[in-house]
Order: sequence, then C-alpha cells, then structure tokens
Amino acid sequence: MSLVRRVLGRGVEAEGAPTDEFAKFRSVGGPKLVSGPTPRHESALDGDPRLVVLLPHLNLERMSGGPNTVFQVTARLAALGHRLRYVATSGPLSPDAAALAGHVRRVTGVDLPGDAVDFVDASAPRAPVDLGRDDILVASWWPTAHLANAALGHTRAERFLYVIQDFEPGFYPWSTKSALAEATYSMPMRAIVNEPFLERYLRDARVGQFADEAWPRQTFMPAVDRDVFRPGRADRPVGAARRLVFYARPRNPRNLFEIGLRVLRVAAAAGVFDGAEWEFVAVGQDLPDLPLSDRHVLRGQPWVPYEAYGALLGSSDVLLSLMLSPHTSYPPLEMAAAGGLVVTNTYGPKTAEALSAISPSIRAATTDVAALVGVLSDAVAELARPSPDVAVPASIAVPATWDEALRDVTPWIDAQVNELRAG
Repeated sequence: MSLVRRVLGRGVEAEGAPTDEFAKFRSVGGPKLVSGPTPRHESALDGDPRLVVLLPHLNLERMSGGPNTVFQVTARLAALGHRLRYVATSGPLSPDAAALAGHVRRVTGVDLPGDAVDFVDASAPRAPVDLGRDDILVASWWPTAHLANAALGHTRAERFLYVIQDFEPGFYPWSTKSALAEATYSMPMRAIVNEPFLERYLRDARVGQFADEAWPRQTFMPAVDRDVFRPGRADRPVGAARRLVFYARPRNPRNLFEIGLRVLRVAAAAGVFDGAEWEFVAVGQDLPDLPLSDRHVLRGQPWVPYEAYGALLGSSDVLLSLMLSPHTSYPPLEMAAAGGLVVTNTYGPKTAEALSAISPSIRAATTDVAALVGVLSDAVAELARPSPDVAVPASIAVPATWDEALRDVTPWIDAQVNELRAG
C-alpha cells in the first residue's frame, strides 16, 4: 500500500497529526499580502502634526547604510520646524530612546531638539500606527509604502513621500513579493531617489509613476565622509601583506556572493595573486573561513564599528563588491574615497564609463566571471607598479558631506510637506 500511495503522489504520512501546508490559505479573510501594523486616526494627535517616518526597525545593533540614509534625509527637516516621529514597523525598537536620538545626532550631525522627535514601536502583532490628520507619511521600504498608502485614508494628505534606495522588486524572484514591491512605484507618492543611476533606471523602464516625466521626484548622490574613509596604506608596516576585501553577503542574493567567490578562486588558480603576499577578508555578514586555493584563504571579519570599517578599507588595496542593481551600493564609493581600487559589476545605466566618471579607481565589468577576473587581474597588476605603497590621493566625484548631498533635497521635501499638508 505504501508503494501504491507513493506512485500515486502521496507519500507515507509521518506519525502524529499531518501538517496542512495550506492551512494559512483556508480562511476567506486571507491571505494577508503585506504584514505590518494597521494605521488609524487618533484625534489626540491632530494638534501635533508630524512627519511619520516608517522604518523596518529601530534597532541600534542593526543600523546600516539604508536606515542611516533615511535619518540623513529626514532629520534636517527639524531645523525647518518639522516635528518627526520614527516608527519601527516590523522589527524591534531599541529600549533607550535617548540612545536612539543620540545615534541620529551622531550620524546626521543634526542637533535634534528633544521635543522635535519621538520613536514608536509598532512591530507587535496587531499594533496600530496612530496618526493625526495633518501627519505626512514617509515610506522607506516597499512594505512601509503599502502601510503609507493605507494610511492616506486617515490623513488630510493625498500622497506620501517615498525614500527609494534600490529597485526592490529585484530583491526577490518573480513572485508575489516582487509584484507587491513593484506596485509601490505606482502608488500616490512623491519620490526621493538615492542615486541618479537608480532614478534613470526607473525612468527608462517606465516603472509606475516614473513613466511620467513630470511626476514630482528628487534625486541625490550619497555623501562619503572623507574623515572616515581616507587612505591609510602608507601607515602599514613595511612588508605587510596586501589586502583584498570582499563584500560578501550570501543572504542578500543581489550581492552575487557565489559569483564573487568564484571570481576569487579562478583568479587565485590563474596566479593573479602570485608574486606578493595577500590576505583576503570577507565583510558584510558572518562567514566561516573559506579556501580560495591551496595557498589562499578568505577569512571572515567580525562586525566592526563604522570608524573601524573605514580604517579597514583605508588600509586595504582592493575591494571586490558586486551588486546586481542600478544602484552602486555604498562600499565601492567608500573604497574609492579611501584611495583603494574597486572591482564591481555593471547594470543598466550603471556602466563602466559612468562608474569611472565617479572615480577612476572604480573598475567594472559584466557579471561574467571571466570578465570580472580580467578586471581584478588588471587591478592587482596596477599595484605592482613602482612605489605601490605610497598613498595616492583619492579622486571621487561624490559629496563629502550630507549637507552638500542634500542641499537641493531638504528644501524640496519641505515644500512637498507644506503642499501636501495644505491638502
């Protein structure tokens, strides 16, 4: 009987009650496509209008480039009289509000008045997001855009602001999630786009509202702090090994971990690293040591503070950082500012020529392994030229401060908020 059931497509059931893989679909009220809190109007908040900034989490231990950029974009509005409420929609809120406010001050350089900002945890099951009629929603990730869109029924504004930092449908295979992420670009929003490459990609692909050239949007090039990311190779001990840093994030498919690892192994087998001592460091996620050849090992680097990360890049020679996206991601810009050589990939308007125009230290090829090995080989050969240990002044055409990066963005957001609040 067991064999018959297997042939007919039913395996032998395990002991105990069988699991129902379709249980979550049996309720006529489901499925819930986007998880998260529920917006609601709270009349007590009507006299305290805020910019309600929706973030996946407000956990100090997990702050990275994405949420920190949202702080940069929004915190400067406090100086223009806008009051801010940061809401953790799906992840934890750090229990120390003062420490969170201190983090925002350190990251942005903005001295936020104590009554100008508060932090709210809406990540608990069935937690609401309370809103006043004059609040303006700011989304920062596609699920928060769905929340902001739903919240418009509880506010006077008919549109929300949307900080777009990548083409987020590309985070997933073609699926419900990718469709839901792409749907956010057609919502009633006004966009603040991180990098001209990304804005051009959305515009060229005629994605959602970006098909309309007149749709309100603002774009910025992110800043790279030259005090943190600066050349430091001249300070290394004489005879120290050269260092290659691999931005290795296997849990983030768009970072092409498998291709990058294969590039390093093919390069090692081809003798690219012969003739000098090299060390290989993986940053981005926790990794075990991985062999590249019988003589080379990629060693995981534990998470380090921001300044220590800057020092690591400044004392390294080459960064391998891949990103299947029209966005450069921050590591190539940071390494170029630190005076090292960068090997990355092209995508759409993010061409080799466009990246080289940002910095001649950024070298790019298609995601073909042989092409990337060729670019990496050229970079390593360049290091072998005369006086390789002398720090070369970094050349990179990105803003050195966020005040410069957001010079046009902050007044634009201020005008949008005032217009939306007026109804």
